[in-house]
Amino acid sequence: MKCTKSNKYTSSAKDTYYPYIHFMADETEVRTSGEFDDWYGDETLRLFYGFYTWQREVNKDHEGTSTWTESQDWNNLYKHINIANTVLSQIDNQKVETTNDQQNVNRIKGEAHFLRGAYYFILANLYGKPYSTATAQTDLAVPLKLTEYIEDKVYTRATVEKTYEQVVKDLLEAENYLKGISRKSVTRTSHQATCLMLSRVYLYMQNYAEAVKWAKACLEEQSNLTDLNGFQGEMFLNQSSPELIFTMGSNYIGYNLTQKAGNFSASDDLMKCYSENDLRKQFFFGAVEEGVYKYTKVFTTYGIREISDNFILRTAEAYLNLAEAAACLGNEYTTEAQNAYNTLRKHRFPNYTEEHFLTGKALVEAIRLERRRELCFEGHRWFDLRRYMVNELYPEEKTLTNTYALFKYNSSSEQYETSLHRIYTLEPHDGAWVLPIPDAELESNYGMPDNPRNEREYKQIK
Repeated sequence: MKCTKSNKYTSSAKDTYYPYIHFMADETEVRTSGEFDDWYGDETLRLFYGFYTWQREVNKDHEGTSTWTESQDWNNLYKHINIANTVLSQIDNQKVETTNDQQNVNRIKGEAHFLRGAYYFILANLYGKPYSTATAQTDLAVPLKLTEYIEDKVYTRATVEKTYEQVVKDLLEAENYLKGISRKSVTRTSHQATCLMLSRVYLYMQNYAEAVKWAKACLEEQSNLTDLNGFQGEMFLNQSSPELIFTMGSNYIGYNLTQKAGNFSASDDLMKCYSENDLRKQFFFGAVEEGVYKYTKVFTTYGIREISDNFILRTAEAYLNLAEAAACLGNEYTTEAQNAYNTLRKHRFPNYTEEHFLTGKALVEAIRLERRRELCFEGHRWFDLRRYMVNELYPEEKTLTNTYALFKYNSSSEQYETSLHRIYTLEPHDGAWVLPIPDAELESNYGMPDNPRNEREYKQIK
């Protein structure tokens, strides 16, 4: 029986932050063969075709039909930045009579600075090159707008260095204002969230001493890890998780990783990273159904957005940031890196024996692999692959291969058959590691340079 069920991103596009990020790297794949009971349609495949096959025009499918609006995330993020700008411009006008009043003002200031810094960090990593200490002064990122009022001017793109400077400035302001103020909920930012975000940003900047400092500051306030040994919870990660520090945005990835033929599944490349005794394989993915790994890491219910697809802060990342930064510092920091690495792993493996023999490059590579296993489908992988390419100490490059496949229902056999099968490749340092600036922005700001991307060639299978 032909099935027409579809879970649409388009119906909630304004609430869905850069969902294509999960499909552009190596965490997912499209099934092209096997026995299928049904197929949930090609909507998501066509919707994100331009992104996950790294096309010059990301907003069109293989037939040239417009799909995902290329300016959707740009507009969403700048809209939210402007809200933060407005809050920061008005908050000091609030009447302050008590200590509680002052704490509320400080909390609002801290939240606004945190969010603005986080939004610019996302923009810089979508539309700018990865932070390279050699070229950050000249590589272009995105325009910086820090005023709440409309300005009649042509905007220019700030450099990657200047954009990161603004991110750090905002996060340090947030850290100062949120210090000593209790967290209202995991959907409201906090001091520990700001410390963790600072450690992530400094790690991207290859400022390892600061990354270590802020990861440790986060863990001093919240260091809990869920022990998968004997874990009895229904889902590994929800808003009650002891690991969760902060989350914002929507959650739809689960629907697109549990469907059958013709849509996305967790990739074999990812699943091969887990050994059989790694408990994450069980609790993140559950049973394999008809060749598809069922994604069960995050609580997903239609209409309820408990955990973000791609903006989540939790203690596991703090341990990994600490481990990687300390391993890159080396020498007396090596033991600290090993301890953070082992602390996470003993919560993920039964009868775990700590490893203290890894050092230098081997330790960094082990931590990066652990990061891939632990933080899968949380919005990290694409950004991590980008920053590894420009890492000065231990550069790591990977060629990506993605498939685009469509299916046609055969009423005679009552089966779906492959009607189109193409394979696309993305080499390291290709221009498509950076998204193009939306056409509307280029038209409004005459002379603003775009991010060059070539037409993508492919291998035709069918």
